[in-house]
Parts: sequence; structure tokens; C-alpha cells
Amino acid sequence: MRCLRLAHVNLRVERLEEAVRFYHEALGLQDIERGDPQGRGAWFRLGDSELHLSEDAVPQPSSKRHFAVEVDNLDAARRAVTWAGGRVEKEDAGRFWTRDPSGNRIEIVQSKSL
Repeated sequence: MRCLRLAHVNLRVERLEEAVRFYHEALGLQDIERGDPQGRGAWFRLGDSELHLSEDAVPQPSSKRHFAVEVDNLDAARRAVTWAGGRVEKEDAGRFWTRDPSGNRIEIVQSKSL
């Protein structure tokens, strides 16, 4: 298994409109259609990756904050995570979630281009 690229980063924001204005106007990021209609948020193109914003007025430790890594072999990635002592917290079609030793959430995504 080898990691191919950073797929996206998800950040929690307290005031979505202000955050969208900052990322769109100040940084010039291109907004893109959200693939997840749950909750309030916005997605942006960031080079070959994406930046996702999730509105959450009340801080919730590690609830939605995560980064995603695209891999060439999801089964090998799952084996590598469990071999290293990690555990799969959630899984659905083509992806799973785990945490690093510090508790940071990581989404592991099967590459669609392979």
C-alpha cells in the first residue's frame, strides 16, 4: 500500500458565511459542489485537493475534523492500520476512518483512478 495524495482537509468553522467569504475572496479558492448534503458547509478546490468547511458553533473535539488520504489499495491500507495497532472506526463503500495515536481522525479513501 502507498499513499497517493491528500484528497481533502475538513475544518470546523463557527460562522460559515464569514469562512466562505474568507476562503473565496481572500484566498481565491474555487467553490465546488458539496458531495455531502448533511449539515451546513462549503467545499473548495485547492490545487489537486479539496478544502471542506463544516459549520459547528459548539466545539466538538475531533467530531468532524479530519484529513483524507487516497490510497491505491484499500484492503492493504486496512491491514497496515490494524497491524500498527490502529482500529477501523467506521467503514462504507470505498473508504474507512481511523485515528492516529494523538486521536486525529483520518479518512482512507480508495483511489477511483486505478
